[in-house]
Amino acid sequence: MAELFYPRAHVEPADPRNIGGELVPGDVRFFVEHIAQSPDAAGVIAWFRNPDAQVSAHFLVDRDGTVYQMVPLNRMAWAEMDYNNRGISTEHVGYTGEKLTKRQLRASLLLLIWLHEQFPHVPLHRTANPNGTGVIMHGELGVLGGDHPDCPGWPIQAQFNIGLRPRLMKPLEQSIYQRRRLPLLLHVLTHPLQKVGQ
Repeated sequence: MAELFYPRAHVEPADPRNIGGELVPGDVRFFVEHIAQSPDAAGVIAWFRNPDAQVSAHFLVDRDGTVYQMVPLNRMAWAEMDYNNRGISTEHVGYTGEKLTKRQLRASLLLLIWLHEQFPHVPLHRTANPNGTGVIMHGELGVLGGDHPDCPGWPIQAQFNIGLRPRLMKPLEQSIYQRRRLPLLLHVLTHPLQKVGQ
């Protein structure tokens, strides 16, 4: 697989010493959601460029919806320990216990749609099963995934639980081509504990 970069991303390469070997497309089983425990993108990017960090992620989504790519998709990011060869990792600026902003969540869902186009065998549905496939939270990978049970935290998990429902993803997919505004969808996604329609 040749180097592959998300067309909407700003490329900010991680230090090569923080990146693993070849990522085999057919081995990918998860799109893994993380929280960076950082107030801004600059700090995360700087950390991934520090060779002492020994950590990286494929993507970082800032609060304003800006997407950064730090590892090409033909290489493993060091983000999930034993699952590094099976996951595409996305960090989000913020802290455990917070919700993603509307722009941040929309950017993450658009990224997931694009990732699914590149890895169509990975379904766009939520899974909490480390032996399954789909969109998984970092903490759900357990000890073998790095033992971060609060990553990215319940509020963000709830946003993805709702956001990945097919009837909400379909208009978002259409918006890629039609460039429509989706205020109702984004309201629902940023208020995940409310039922749709309330």
